[in-house]
Amino acid sequence: MCCCWSEAEVKPFNLQSQVRAEKRAEFDRHRQEVELEIERQRAVRENERREMEDREVQRARASAVHVANPVRHYKPAPLPEVLPLTMPKSPAFSERLSKSSR
Repeated sequence: MCCCWSEAEVKPFNLQSQVRAEKRAEFDRHRQEVELEIERQRAVRENERREMEDREVQRARASAVHVANPVRHYKPAPLPEVLPLTMPKSPAFSERLSKSSR
């Protein structure tokens, strides 16, 4: 047998699955950072919207304060003329009844 095997040098190696796992971990970190930034921006917009709505409600409440209007003074209404009372009459519904009641 040859003794050259003992002189063989072993080189370090990387498996493709290890390389892919490292790239995937880096991609996941980047995606998580982007999602956190988007969530932070959404929260900022939501806070701004909520504050603007609160200001609008305060402005609406301030403008909705009831202010009393003064009582209007009109000229007095004329009184109707005093007329004599009407004399009641019995209605003549039928000739037979009107003849017998006489």
